[in-house]
Amino acid sequence: MVKQPLSEAEVRALAARMGGVRGLIAPKRKGELEALGDEELVKHLAENPNHVRRPLIDTGSQVLGGFTAEVRAALEKQLKK
Repeated sequence: MVKQPLSEAEVRALAARMGGVRGLIAPKRKGELEALGDEELVKHLAENPNHVRRPLIDTGSQVLGGFTAEVRAALEKQLKK
């Protein structure tokens, strides 16, 4: 993402699949970005790829962000299908 940052359109598309743009914010950046509106946040994330949560995992049916216990459980559920 650093070498090829997401465009604003790509940020919007991922946000739509994750249930909102706020799901794309890296956990360490949530506090400093909470005052931004959704459109400002889309632009900010496109311009600052280091502020996007990683990894982003596209399972085909959903996009998961981060590698938390919830994400691991969702991945395991996907693999069992």
